[in-house]
Amino acid sequence: MHIMVFGLNHNTAPIDIRERFFVSENKLVALLKTLKEKNLNESVVLSTCNRTEFYLAIEDPDEAINILKKILSEALNVEIEWLDKYTYTFIDEDTYRHLFSVASGLDSMIIGEPQILGQVKDAYRAATFLGTTGFYLNRLFHRAFHVAKRVRTETKIGYNPVSISSMAVELSKHIFGDLSNKKILVIGAGEMCEIALRHFKKEGLKDIYITNRTFEKARSLSEIVLGKPCKFEEISEFLTKVDMVLSSTGADNYIIKKQDIISVMKKRKNRPIFFIDIAVPRDIDPEINDFENVYLYNIDDLKELSAKYLKNRIKESEYAKKIINDEITKFSQWFKQLEIQPLITHVIERAELIRGEEFNKTIKKIKHLDDDSIKNIEVLTKNIVNKLIHPHLLLIKKEKRPEILELIKKLFNYEINAEEKMDNRHEG
Repeated sequence: MHIMVFGLNHNTAPIDIRERFFVSENKLVALLKTLKEKNLNESVVLSTCNRTEFYLAIEDPDEAINILKKILSEALNVEIEWLDKYTYTFIDEDTYRHLFSVASGLDSMIIGEPQILGQVKDAYRAATFLGTTGFYLNRLFHRAFHVAKRVRTETKIGYNPVSISSMAVELSKHIFGDLSNKKILVIGAGEMCEIALRHFKKEGLKDIYITNRTFEKARSLSEIVLGKPCKFEEISEFLTKVDMVLSSTGADNYIIKKQDIISVMKKRKNRPIFFIDIAVPRDIDPEINDFENVYLYNIDDLKELSAKYLKNRIKESEYAKKIINDEITKFSQWFKQLEIQPLITHVIERAELIRGEEFNKTIKKIKHLDDDSIKNIEVLTKNIVNKLIHPHLLLIKKEKRPEILELIKKLFNYEINAEEKMDNRHEG
């Protein structure tokens, strides 16, 4: 059995590629169901603004990758070439390292950002609810949550939390300086927008307009941050009034299109307007950048701005990596023991079966043996067998090369599936 991850992230793919791979809640159920139908029985899908990853527990990684690529090409309507160009694949220990790093915030665009752990938990919770996790991924993800907790408590990686939302506010300060006399339209009422608005309030921003497809959500968030709710169909009207726009929704298509800006800029008399789009897929048509005095920033533009925060976290990330390495060793030992224990049991039982059969045959042939003599002979045969198989058992425990373990399996006529053996043990 192997555990692998196949995916892409902000390091391997730009936003225009990442948004094509984004798995919305609507697509998730069907996708997990398809994976299970194709015998990829254990799977978790993690899809955020900065990554889409597929965690699998499988027997044959190469076969699984081929199946997965075909499924993704059809389900997400993406080019096969992209699946080779922008993706990565990690297997076993490299998968553990990757997931532990992701959950701990070390693989984020902004190192140490706190939102990712919640996103990993949500992805795991969804897969569990839909019945696509099992013995192996359950253990791996619970270990990842434990690792993330250790990193948070034993390092200062999360000190002064920085997130995509807070970086959007930093970008606004970089553009305008003083924000207290500026007006903003926020499109969306989810967690990202709420976090950003709390930061904007700290910077003295007062004129806040909030819109959402569900007006009640806009109203609720407005009450929290003392903003003004507005209807979704009034977006164009408010674009003529504000200095900047922050957008983060779950829309599948652009909310603000290029043609919308033509009339807006006429009414603004070409007064500059700034857009910060932190949604994936993007909410705002990138072609609006073609207009004079229209400035659009997306989530990838925040990466450069976050670099100055990186320096303070490099030292803490080194401490975090030591914790991760320690946890990888522990999990790898557990996983290897899980894989080899049925083989060890089989070798011992096989040797004992042969010894017992030969012992009984011999005892029947020898006459006039008292009970003590029979016991002594049995102890002797057991000692001989134990010494004969001991080197093999040590080899099984220490050997990492699959071909050697396969040879041992053939030598001892091992045909029991290790996973089946473990399942039977848990059922018992």
